[in-house]
Amino acid sequence: MNHAETIRCYYAAWVRDDIPAVLALCTEDVVAAIMPGKDLVGRDAVAGFLTKFGKALTDKHYDIAAIVVQDDLAMIEGVESYLRDGKPVKLPFMTVFRFRGGAIASWRDYFDMQTLLDQIKT
Repeated sequence: MNHAETIRCYYAAWVRDDIPAVLALCTEDVVAAIMPGKDLVGRDAVAGFLTKFGKALTDKHYDIAAIVVQDDLAMIEGVESYLRDGKPVKLPFMTVFRFRGGAIASWRDYFDMQTLLDQIKT
């Protein structure tokens, strides 16, 4: 599987709430950075975050506009859409993935926090 296919599998698994399938695409020492925020290091930390974050989300959908791959680096641009506690969220994002041995070794998500907060405020 090439890196672009791995990324598509990653998002397909996340949309299905299949966290074990997400983690199977990653190295044991994967590092995830959801900006702004601290890095999540290792599969257990990533699983904990995805489980907690995912509990409030339904109807997840990712529109990937572009995937650019160079060696073991891939960058994507897209829009994520979901319902968070029943409120619709549509958030443009960019993610930088790094691969090692064909698996995701890290990813760093970039998005505008104010755009998110404006949509989820109570």
